[in-house]
Amino acid sequence: MANDPRFTVLHYLGCDEDRGGIAAVVRALATANRFDCVLGVNAGAQQRRTPVLVQREFPRVAGESLGLTTLWRTRSVAREVRAWLAGGPERIFHGHSRAGLAVAVWLAAMGERRVVVSVHCYGRRKWFYRWAARQLGERMFWLTPAMKAYYGVGDAGSWRQCVPSCAIPRVRESRLAGATGVLRLGGIGALVRWKGWGVVLEALEKLPEAVRAQVRFSHIGSAEEAKASQAFAEELRTRTAARGWEKIVTWRGEEPNSAALLRETDVLVIPSVNEPFSVAMLEALAAGVPVLAADSGGPRDVLTVGEDGWLFRTGEAQDLARAITMLVETDARDRVRFSAGKLERFSAAAVAEQWREIYARLGP
Repeated sequence: MANDPRFTVLHYLGCDEDRGGIAAVVRALATANRFDCVLGVNAGAQQRRTPVLVQREFPRVAGESLGLTTLWRTRSVAREVRAWLAGGPERIFHGHSRAGLAVAVWLAAMGERRVVVSVHCYGRRKWFYRWAARQLGERMFWLTPAMKAYYGVGDAGSWRQCVPSCAIPRVRESRLAGATGVLRLGGIGALVRWKGWGVVLEALEKLPEAVRAQVRFSHIGSAEEAKASQAFAEELRTRTAARGWEKIVTWRGEEPNSAALLRETDVLVIPSVNEPFSVAMLEALAAGVPVLAADSGGPRDVLTVGEDGWLFRTGEAQDLARAITMLVETDARDRVRFSAGKLERFSAAAVAEQWREIYARLGP
């Protein structure tokens, strides 16, 4: 390892701002200091989180779109990336977004070998991901076995060709004591419909009144710039106010990190439909907070049901209400156990070392 080259990795997102879990993963990798990280963004993009990374701007694309326009525009991005790669054999392109996958496919067609891709989403165009996997071979990676199964690639159930997300390690803080007899649920993430926050409100509606009186839900995160996200955020706040739940449900908006919320949370709720992995899940487990998640996507491959979390049927408010009632009326939370070594494989240091070994195999 001492004689290995020091790689400089262009982590391409093709975004206008650094919200979201993918940017958090890239920052976590940077803190591990296994290689130098450059953030690939759209022209004029701004970073609002720390640590601030070296930034390289490329022609503007819709980072999370795989339409014909994006596919065409990423060809220009690929040409610029190719010129950057020519600057030295230690340079690596690592695509993370949908646009990043398209750039990687263009680069592979141009004969570039120093190219890898992380798939961070459950996309609708499964055929495209399967086709891209054939073009990129062992340079295309998935977050978990569940994601491979969704796309119908590789050996089901195996972590081969999977590299998970990771989180910036934080000093574990003391948890704040909650009100006696109150279950404090937390939520972290953008106010977009697929994240499932509406299902949380529906579940609260279905709780017996005596149980609902013992539950609080607090959420951090904001709406995206898209009109659909803005409308959904307003819908959530309107529904909360219409039921007079201001003391039960709190939409706190954007916060610098999850530390404050997790200190005052008993259980983190992840209600997303096909959550790719969830950095928030890792942060919660590291803080000693168990997780209640929908039974689709990454949480299925990480949580040990009954030990560090629980699952409910995706999209089913009645089943989420059942799980919440169970947490209120039984000793399930008292039986939570956290494996000392479980999170090590998802640490920034461990995941960065996985990537460093992968980069070393790419060759000139």
